[in-house]
Amino acid sequence: MAGGLRGRLSYLRTLPRDAQVIIYTQALRRFSFAILNVIFPIYLSKLGASSLLIGATMTGRSLFLALRSLLEGLAADRFGRKPIILITSLLLTLGGLIYAISGSLPLLVASAILFSVGAITFPPAEQAVLAESAGDVDRTAIFSVNAFLATLMSVVGSFSTALLGALQSIGLGELAAYRVLFAVYAASCLITLLAFLTVEETMRGEAEAEEMEVSEDERLLLLKWSGVVAIDIIGGSFIYGLLSYWFYLRFGVGPGVIGALFGASRIISSFSYILGFRMARRFGIIRATVLSRLPVVAVNILTPLMPSFTIVAALRLFMALFSMIDVPLRQSYIMGIMGRRRASAAGVVTVVSRFTSAGAPTVTGYVLQYVSMSLPFFIAASFQCASAALMYLLFKDVRPPEERGEAGS
Repeated sequence: MAGGLRGRLSYLRTLPRDAQVIIYTQALRRFSFAILNVIFPIYLSKLGASSLLIGATMTGRSLFLALRSLLEGLAADRFGRKPIILITSLLLTLGGLIYAISGSLPLLVASAILFSVGAITFPPAEQAVLAESAGDVDRTAIFSVNAFLATLMSVVGSFSTALLGALQSIGLGELAAYRVLFAVYAASCLITLLAFLTVEETMRGEAEAEEMEVSEDERLLLLKWSGVVAIDIIGGSFIYGLLSYWFYLRFGVGPGVIGALFGASRIISSFSYILGFRMARRFGIIRATVLSRLPVVAVNILTPLMPSFTIVAALRLFMALFSMIDVPLRQSYIMGIMGRRRASAAGVVTVVSRFTSAGAPTVTGYVLQYVSMSLPFFIAASFQCASAALMYLLFKDVRPPEERGEAGS
């Protein structure tokens, strides 16, 4: 794996400059997003927010981001990629600055929703720039490297929350220490904004030469793809947010042990992107995606049946090698089959993904409390299996340009 790591990182130096800018800025933001993923709800609670308000803020943030992603994707296909990536990075920067300087809870709640503070984002326009600067031949490799580096940086960011204690140990107040980390987030977004000033517009006037209405074939293709992805995401949502709670209820393990397992899983999952790229080269993107879901389905079925936390932990670590393979492959695939309307397609998929995942945790909580502790895993596996089967049936013959021998440089 060490050789694969060196190979993937050295590969970055061979990429077009704009692709490098997108990948490095995405990694930088994922570092700061990971910090906020830990401190965001805690900070709001220290300002007096109730659990209900924190949950409502995060739900509102997710839903508004979904709507905004759709509008950004449509605008990027209409007016160009560069203006939109500059606007989105500006909004992220403003949100971070507000959190770094203000302690007003109403203002912070509104800023979290409007500016997506702390939400992990890969805006549609950035996905389009990455795909178009890469070309079809290297598109899947570049999306895999992007996901790989972003995941590694998120691990570093998660551990960097230890800075809170260090800052307080040198005399900084508790709330002030939190604001320093929000300032780090704002700085990462500002660096992104400045870096994006150097990015070239990748549409190069082609949008003006094409009809901007999506064809019926493209609309149907995108509808089917969004439905298949939604089914898979619904399945994952049944257990993702409450997995640590399930471990606590089922085996009585504490946050320290669970956190160590999640950290190890994230590190292992970063290498799944390398494995996924190799599988895509060998089997094609759709077949590789479907094959990667089989171990995930199997582990989710087996998890509630295992008698000890040790066995379950070993199974989840094994699953981590496959669990994230599909993310860059799906991003690359939709970029490949949708032609110049890539940003709009990414926006639609983002909307579907976020809206379909919103209700599953509530259902899971009810099932855990009143029905069965095992049932959520079986439900998740059923949805994931159905998604994999539908993906193969509907898209096995819909190949991106590089698999048809039509790839451009």
